[in-house]
Amino acid sequence: MEGNLSIKTALHYGSLSGLSVFVFFVIIHFMGYNVFGGAPFLGFWIPVVFIIMATKFHRDHNLQGVMTYWQGFTIGIFTTFFSAALFGLAFYLFTLMYAPELLDQYKMQALTSMEEGKAFMSDAVYEKAMEGIEQVTIGSLAFSESFNKLLGGLIISFITAAIYRRKPQQFV
Repeated sequence: MEGNLSIKTALHYGSLSGLSVFVFFVIIHFMGYNVFGGAPFLGFWIPVVFIIMATKFHRDHNLQGVMTYWQGFTIGIFTTFFSAALFGLAFYLFTLMYAPELLDQYKMQALTSMEEGKAFMSDAVYEKAMEGIEQVTIGSLAFSESFNKLLGGLIISFITAAIYRRKPQQFV
């Protein structure tokens, strides 16, 4: 029973998180900021809030106020997975249908960064990196953005599980 409740909770909060992060992304885009620069980092707190909410809800409502570290980590990582997957899908569809110029924007920024760092790498590494940038597609970019969110959520899930775990009270 706990497994179904944890998936349901993670799906609920993960969906809200993924949609919120995507809406923030779209707002940044329409405000004219570089969506691959520093501005989107301001939205880092959005999935953190939803992971915390999912963990607290799961502990207090699904587990009757008692939660092990593993249970807390599990709800956090599932919430993160659903959030990252929904964001990745929305990012892919948005870029494909509405803003294909985002792919070129990403490539230009990556090429500029490579030019700035050229002095720190060999010619072979530089050429290989340049080829890699040219081969980026909308799909691989969406996957990369989702994967980055998954890694961030993994770290937040470790921390949140430690903070919100609760052992059963022992009455003497």
